[in-house]
Amino acid sequence: MYGDGDISIGENSYIGRNSIIQVSESYQISIGRNCRIGPLFHAWTQSASTDADFNNKEDVKAKIGNITIEDAVWIGMGVIISPGVTIGSNAVIGANSVVTKDIPANAICGGIPAKVIRYKVY
Repeated sequence: MYGDGDISIGENSYIGRNSIIQVSESYQISIGRNCRIGPLFHAWTQSASTDADFNNKEDVKAKIGNITIEDAVWIGMGVIISPGVTIGSNAVIGANSVVTKDIPANAICGGIPAKVIRYKVY
C-alpha cells in the first residue's frame, strides 16, 4: 500500500498476499466491512488514459478517481480495479477480472472487462 491519499479498511475484511494498492494525494480507497479480497489484487486511484498518444507526453492524461468497495464484497485472486470504480455491497468479482466500471450490489461479475453475469438469488 502506498501513496499520499487515504486508505480505509473495515472490520473483518482482509486483503491477500502480494497485492498492490496505490492512492494518490487527495483521493481514497475505501474497503467496507466483511470483505474478502484474494491475493494479487491491484487497485490504483490514478492511471494513464488508454486513449492517450503515448508518443506525445503532453497528450498523456490521467484517469483518476476514488475507489469504493462496499460491505461484504468477495473479490477473487488477481483482480484489477480501475480508478473511479464503486463495487456495490454483497457483490462477487471473479478471479483475474478487470473492473473498469461500477458494479451493482448483489451482482456476480467476471471477465475483461468485468461484466454482470447474474445477480444473487435469495
